[in-house]
Amino acid sequence: MQNPPHITHIASGDIWAGAEKQLYELCKALVASKQVKVSAIIFNEGALADKLKALGMPVTIAPESQLSFMQLIFKTRSHLLAQKADLIHTHGFKENIVGSLARIASKTMKSVTTIHGNQETQLPWTKPHKLAIYYLDRLLTRFYQDRIIAVSTQLEQSLRALYSNKVVKIFNFINSSEIQELRKPETNRELYTIGFVGRLVGVKRVDLFIKAVKALTQRLPQLNIRAKIIGDGPLRLLAEKLVIEQQLDNVIEFTGFIDPSTPEIGKLDILVMPSDHEGLPMTLLEALALRVPVVAHNVGGIPEVLDNGKAGVLVADHSEQGYANALAKLVSDPRQLSLIAEHGYSHLAKNFDAYAITPKYLKLYFELI
Repeated sequence: MQNPPHITHIASGDIWAGAEKQLYELCKALVASKQVKVSAIIFNEGALADKLKALGMPVTIAPESQLSFMQLIFKTRSHLLAQKADLIHTHGFKENIVGSLARIASKTMKSVTTIHGNQETQLPWTKPHKLAIYYLDRLLTRFYQDRIIAVSTQLEQSLRALYSNKVVKIFNFINSSEIQELRKPETNRELYTIGFVGRLVGVKRVDLFIKAVKALTQRLPQLNIRAKIIGDGPLRLLAEKLVIEQQLDNVIEFTGFIDPSTPEIGKLDILVMPSDHEGLPMTLLEALALRVPVVAHNVGGIPEVLDNGKAGVLVADHSEQGYANALAKLVSDPRQLSLIAEHGYSHLAKNFDAYAITPKYLKLYFELI
């Protein structure tokens, strides 16, 4: 019997965020399929490496803080040759550069890369080394990637302008059956818990969340509203200061980083996602699986996950008043909350669940190999 093909994933693993969660879900699904062998090269010890090892996969740690750029490439090449990899799957620009050069040095195998989201910041001309890395990634992607995976329609459209027919769309996914039991039981709606989940960095706009909660409490003082900020990051101190300035220290709770965050999401009545832009957020998929209604910015892959507003509330007015208006409308109509939650779960199960998406990855891998 012919051995199953071997897929090697390459990722940084320096943080545990949406892209890392998706990679873990993908590896878990591939291992469970038993149709391919799976291994990984991770550039940092941490949650991602630990979780992949727990799946029983061969995982090589290539510590980027200790290795030179050339050492990183040859460490990656050694893993690929030792595992007899048939295909490389990279996640991230740095990982794509290392993986592409290791592939060239190995003179074998196919390669795909996943673009998990839009570039978060504009690259300044005052940092030429970052610009050089950016354009090297673009060059290697164009000439040494066999396929480029976009996780949303918005990303697919923008990437096709750069890479033409190499681009394929495969949505992010979760295994909803594993987490739906964590959903919050129905309450009498005397207390509404509104949540923000994510890294406290500029693009996630925790400031808009805080100000929207303030506007909501002023508009509906008769309601018992509580809020949670689930996550951590460089803007936490500024966010805590803003909470005090808005006199919300008795309303908003900072939980810090929680892993897994899924049980905390399940305790929410509404999830708010006010990011400036997004790819296809894993937190959004988890909320739908837990039947937690979502209020989110109408950008990136969010509209298709929320079925263009049928499975959640899309906000075009990207301001605290825009989010406060959407929240006020929802908390004033508990029936609408329930309808959105049920439609969200149904839409997720059909379009963003492991059973629907895993075969698309396997089909792509086998076509290339």
